[in-house]
Amino acid sequence: MPDMMRSGHRMECDDFECDEDGIFGDVNYESGSEHVLLLVSKKSYDIIEEAELFFDKGLLMENIYVDIDINHLNKGSVIEIGEALFEVTGSCQAYNFLYKFAPELPELLQDKRGIFVTPLDHAVIEIGNEVKIIQSV
Repeated sequence: MPDMMRSGHRMECDDFECDEDGIFGDVNYESGSEHVLLLVSKKSYDIIEEAELFFDKGLLMENIYVDIDINHLNKGSVIEIGEALFEVTGSCQAYNFLYKFAPELPELLQDKRGIFVTPLDHAVIEIGNEVKIIQSV
């Protein structure tokens, strides 16, 4: 991973390290925000495709893409990815930038863009790690 990723830039990687302050090397690392990482599920991209719109992964500005539906999780829920635990801090409500891609995207993804999470400890996340909902609040 580069020493510092520029804002808005998304890249695929095989693994990364994170802790309570975010992803090491990310421009938002140690930002102090409670919304440290954005998890987006396959379900969000399925909604886009069902509307016959087709975009590459990364359009939704996710830090982590997962294959299970997570949009129903509320603040305080806990997700496990591999051996890493993440606490849900809220749903992502920022959609307005999506208008430039397709005017209907913000409405399609209202309350379904993804969720913000904070790592509960230092961890390494790898492609292929199993994703489990540990606690649903």
